[in-house]
Amino acid sequence: MPRPPASVSLDDGGCAFAHDPSLPVGPAPVTWLPELSPGTLILETAPGGFDQLTSLDPAQLGSVVADDVDDEGRELVVVDGSGELHVRLPGEQISTRPAILLPPDISFELRLDVALRFVRRLRGQRIKLLPAALRLTPQQKRRLVQLLHAFDIHELGGGPRDVAEIILRSEHARFPSVEWKDSHARRTANRLIHDSIALVERGYLKLLRGG
Repeated sequence: MPRPPASVSLDDGGCAFAHDPSLPVGPAPVTWLPELSPGTLILETAPGGFDQLTSLDPAQLGSVVADDVDDEGRELVVVDGSGELHVRLPGEQISTRPAILLPPDISFELRLDVALRFVRRLRGQRIKLLPAALRLTPQQKRRLVQLLHAFDIHELGGGPRDVAEIILRSEHARFPSVEWKDSHARRTANRLIHDSIALVERGYLKLLRGG
């Protein structure tokens, strides 16, 4: 089979999960469908009669890493130490009279938490953009990178031995069949392959929703 690089860095992994299918995948931040991601806020124009609204100033939110406009409007991606906040603005006048759309779905509490943090940041409070449930720990990030590399190896036709050698860097990958069959590395590699397939197929949705 085509072999992946022999040396795998767990610090430079990346992925392009199924996201908005109308948008290309590249080095830019992934555009998540808001119905799947509580970390994506949808803004609308506030109805008339509401006074003293807080206007949208992206500089108040954090570092803007993307500011894109398409047929559906504008999308901002802002980052801080907690992760990425995506803000969708379907109309041109929303930034001066913003209102937050909060569908009462299964992720309503998370969406509400994100919305409250968003407003507090706009008002100058020092608060993280994302709640703890939507933040990935360093251990989770490392695990996700391992899973994505394992999936790449699997897609190229590799098996547990390849995963054990390339990702786990285990000498057990070179054991004869009898010793390899009962090795801890084989069990770990099989679990990585199994979990990587589940992650890529639909498991990432649980991560997006803070699960």
